[in-house]
Formats: sequence, C-alpha cells, structure tokens
Amino acid sequence: MRQHSQATTAEIIVEFNSSEVKLTINDNGRGFELPKRMGDLASYGKLGLAGMQERAQLVGGVLMVYSEPGKGAAIVVEAPLEAAAGK
Repeated sequence: MRQHSQATTAEIIVEFNSSEVKLTINDNGRGFELPKRMGDLASYGKLGLAGMQERAQLVGGVLMVYSEPGKGAAIVVEAPLEAAAGK
C-alpha cells in the first residue's frame, strides 16, 4: 500500500454480523481520482482494485472505494458470511 499511496498509516477493521462480514481499509495516502463506474477500474490503471472487485463479486459481495486526490482512500468489502466461511 505504501508504494502506491505513499500512506504513512493505515487502519484495517473487520466486522461480523449474523449475515455478512465487512472489511474496511483506510489510509492517509495521496488518494486518487475514481472512475465514474467501478467497472472502469482496470481502464484507469487500477488493476489491484479491479482484482479486488472481481474477487468480491465471486463470493457474492461488493467492493466500494472512496478516495479523493490528497485525501487518502477507503476500501470497503461486504460479503455474505456464508461465502466468507467457504460454505
């Protein structure tokens, strides 16, 4: 993460409830401009995020990315608990 974002701190939060798992990663890096559609991540050169999105979809989950240039980034993945447990 440091290599791409130049972040000096990152926070990882994992939350569980009865039906889903939620993973949140926040950093204080340089941030970036987001494409208008999440499906355009690869064409914007965000191949790592595109791969994360694909894996989230494979388990029935969603990937959400929040970022602005100069303001760091937050990545949130929500997936059904069954999928996260490998059932």
